[in-house]
Amino acid sequence: MSRRRKSGAAGGGGDDVNVTPLMDIVFIMLIFFIVTATFSREKGIDVKTPEDTPPEEETIPPPALLLSIQEDGFVRVNNVRIIDPESTTPVVEEFMAREPKGVVLVSVAPTSKAGVAVTVMDQAWSGKASAVSLALQQDQ
Repeated sequence: MSRRRKSGAAGGGGDDVNVTPLMDIVFIMLIFFIVTATFSREKGIDVKTPEDTPPEEETIPPPALLLSIQEDGFVRVNNVRIIDPESTTPVVEEFMAREPKGVVLVSVAPTSKAGVAVTVMDQAWSGKASAVSLALQQDQ
């Protein structure tokens, strides 16, 4: 008796391996290891948030000398007396002698000349003012 081969089994392969279930298993294992892995926490920059700082007590503002420059170029001291811009230094020196931690506020009218404001600020600095602030008056 002779053996016969089946026509489908002859030669070189028609049997392929299905890799789809293998890929499913690989992806399931990958997801499992990603989910169960422990990640190391790296220390970053320490940031202090506002909740960490204790609330500050109410601070009392320092005494202030108000020098208001009017539209005509004269300076009103604490809204009481009027002086020349060139004679601001003695007024500031007197104020600083009474209040060593005091500040000088220079309030300028919108239509006054800028040179007058600079002169008054220079005079305040030469009067040994610890701080000089400049503000623009509101139109009334």
